[in-house]
Amino acid sequence: MRRARAVKASLPGALMGAIVAMVVSSCAVGPDPGPDLVPGGGKGAGSVPSSSAPDPAPTLTAPATDLEWTECAGTTAQRYGVGRPADVTIECAEYRSPIDRDKPDGEALTIAVTRARTAETPADAAPLVLTSGSDMPSSRTLMVLASGRGRAILDTHPVVAVDHRGIPLSGDVDCMTREERATIASNGLTPRGASTQARISRLASAASSASDGCTETLTPYQLNFSAGFAASDLETLRSRWGVEHLGLIGVGEGSDVVLAYASLYGGRAGRIILDTPTPFGANARDRAQLRAQGVQTALQGFAQRCSTLDGCPLGTNGVGVMNSVLTKARAGRLDGLSDTSALNAITTTLALAPDRPDALLDLARAISAADSGNTAALVRLAERADALRLPDGAIVSRCNDVTGPVGQNEVPGLVDAWSKQSSLTGSDSALSLVRCNGWASGTAVRAPSSLPADPLVLNGTRDPINGGLGANALAPVFLNASAEPVTVSWDGLGYSVLARSDCAAGVVAEYVAKAPLGGPTQRGCPA
Repeated sequence: MRRARAVKASLPGALMGAIVAMVVSSCAVGPDPGPDLVPGGGKGAGSVPSSSAPDPAPTLTAPATDLEWTECAGTTAQRYGVGRPADVTIECAEYRSPIDRDKPDGEALTIAVTRARTAETPADAAPLVLTSGSDMPSSRTLMVLASGRGRAILDTHPVVAVDHRGIPLSGDVDCMTREERATIASNGLTPRGASTQARISRLASAASSASDGCTETLTPYQLNFSAGFAASDLETLRSRWGVEHLGLIGVGEGSDVVLAYASLYGGRAGRIILDTPTPFGANARDRAQLRAQGVQTALQGFAQRCSTLDGCPLGTNGVGVMNSVLTKARAGRLDGLSDTSALNAITTTLALAPDRPDALLDLARAISAADSGNTAALVRLAERADALRLPDGAIVSRCNDVTGPVGQNEVPGLVDAWSKQSSLTGSDSALSLVRCNGWASGTAVRAPSSLPADPLVLNGTRDPINGGLGANALAPVFLNASAEPVTVSWDGLGYSVLARSDCAAGVVAEYVAKAPLGGPTQRGCPA
C-alpha cells in the first residue's frame, strides 16, 4: 500500500487552472558541443560592426522594502554539516510566492532565502540573487561562497540565495515512497547487483510509480516546479523588494532559471552571471552526455591532483581505483553502496570540498577504504549527497524540465557507448535518463530573444556536478539574443567558479558596477 503523501509548506488545497504553456527553444545541442567559441566583443563571426558604444546596463539598487532577516549562521552550518564561515554574517528570511504567477490570488508557497554579507558590505549596496536551481539548495551553494576565495564579492554586495521551490525549506515536496526513492537513488540496482536491462526495468517501474504518486499529491500543480516557475519566484522577490532590476547569479542548473527569468520577465534581469552553466534548451540525451563527459574530466582532474599530494592513498592511478570501487558496487560487493550512490558521494563531496589538500585527501581515503571493503566513510558521504541532490522536489523539478525524453529501449545502447567514452560516469548518466520515465513535463521556456545586459559567463572546466561543457553550448542562445558575453575560464576543481576564485569575484564586482565590461571577451583566472 502506498504510504500517505504530503506536500510541506502549504501546497494547495484548491484547484487552479491549466499550467501556462511556454514555447520550447529550437536550439538543441547535439553530442558534439561544437567549437570552443562564445561570441563577444563584436569580434565573433557574424558580428555587426557598430559605430556607437553599447548602451549601459540597467542600474541595480538596494531594496526599497526588505525582508525580515534573522541571523542563522549556526543553524545553517549545522544543517549542512559545515563550519561557520569566518567574518561573514549569514541571515535567513522567507516570503510567499504564487504557485502560478498568472493566478496571483491563488495558492502560494513559502520560499526560503539566505543572505551573506560582511562588515565591509555597504548598507546601500544592491543585492545579487543566487540560484543553483535543482542541483542542490542554493543556501548550500552560498555557504561554499561564504567560506571560499570568492567571498571577496561580499565586501561590495550582499548575496541572497533563493532555494528552488519544492526542495527542503522552499515548499518541500514529499510525494514518493521509501522504496521509490531508494530505487531511483541506486538507478535500479539491487543489493545483489543486476544486469543493465534488469536495472532499467526496475528503475522505469519505480519512476512511473513515483510519477503517479507525485501527480496525485501535487495535482493540479505537478508541472509547476520547472525552471520557468522557479524564475517566477525571483520575480516575486523583485516585486517584494520594490526594485526595477535584479542582479542574477545562476550556478550550474541555476543558469537555466536565470535564462528563463530573462526570457519571461524581459528587461528585469539587470545583470546575468552564469557560473558554469548547463546547456539551456538542450534535450535530455545531449545534456546527459555532456554531463558525463564533463564530470569524467573533473574526476580525472581530482585523481591527478591527489597524486601530487603527500600521502594520497589513490597513488598514481586514482581513476583506476575509482573504477574498481564502482565495478565492485555495481556487482553488489560493497555493503550499503550502489555504483550510483558511490559516484554521487564522490562527485558531491568533491564539488563542495574546501579548497584545502586535506579535504581532497579525506575523500581519497574514503574511496580507498571502500575499495578495500570498508565502506562506512563513503556510505556517510553518499547519504549526505543524496540528501542534497535527490529530495523529491529536486527530482520533480528535473522531470518537469525534461525535453526530448529518451526511449527506454535506447538506454542499453547508450550505457554501452557512453561507458566506453567516460568509464566513470557514462553508465550512470545513461541510466539516469530513465528517472523521468512516465513523468509529464511542461513546455520549456523559449530562449530569450534579447537581454538588457550582456552576460558574464564564469566557466569551470572541472565541475563535478554538471561538467564544464555547458558554456560552449550556449553560443546559439547568445546569438539569438544578440548578446556579446564576456567569458572567464577557470581550471580548478569544484562547484561554482565565483565561490572559489577571488579573480572571478573581482570580475563580477567590475561587471556589476558597470556593464558591459571593457577589455577582452575571453579571459582566464588562475586555479
